[in-house]
Amino acid sequence: MKKTLLTLFLISSFTMVGQIVGTNGFVTLNSNLSMDLKINSATGMTTLTLVAPDNVWFAVGFGGGDMTAGIDVVRTNGSTVIDAVTAGNQLPPSDTSNDWSTVSNTVNGNTRTLVIERANNTGDSNDFTFSTSTGNIPVIWAHGTSSSYAYHGGNRGATVLSTLSARQEKTLDFSIYPNPTTDVVTIQLPTGTEKATARLFDTSGRLIAEQVISNQNREVSLSNLSRGIYFVRVSSDNRFGAQRVIKN
Repeated sequence: MKKTLLTLFLISSFTMVGQIVGTNGFVTLNSNLSMDLKINSATGMTTLTLVAPDNVWFAVGFGGGDMTAGIDVVRTNGSTVIDAVTAGNQLPPSDTSNDWSTVSNTVNGNTRTLVIERANNTGDSNDFTFSTSTGNIPVIWAHGTSSSYAYHGGNRGATVLSTLSARQEKTLDFSIYPNPTTDVVTIQLPTGTEKATARLFDTSGRLIAEQVISNQNREVSLSNLSRGIYFVRVSSDNRFGAQRVIKN
């Protein structure tokens, strides 16, 4: 089911024009934790950005106002992102499937900025479904005082996010060849696009590689990958496109 959903949203993302709904900017949860949420109807992907101190664990949950069992949570100790689900007043255990992919995890000074993404609807009953319509999303959050998971004390809370229509997303048409390939593919950007970011995913939605491409550097290597089907997502200036590539 998840592979089917991933295939559908990746293939359709370059033939659709959609909108992003989200927080339309960062929401401050407390003095140490803030978040930005973008739900994209064209790509079928939700992007979550979390900003926190670089030396603490932190977590957010969607669809509930407390630690009642069954709330979808994503948590991290700064190095590993875990898709989890609440089971009462304890550390939320890992879900059977981790549907979040890390886009970037950077530290500037003492501040960590984590960008992760997953499908709006993963097909997993433990995962919150992010609606592409405007509305409200109940959110819980917490963080620790170190990167080791321990009781958060007063560093926790609940809020309700109001998702607003942020902006229209346009598609980015590109060509990719040879396809199928045995080692390297070349990405041809459309006229007027000088630079873009290419991300390579497997059929489970796991991010395999990410690189900046340009008219001077257009090759993406698949030489170290197993034979199979992969997806290339290319983005530039709020335009997105995706294509399937076969590695022989």
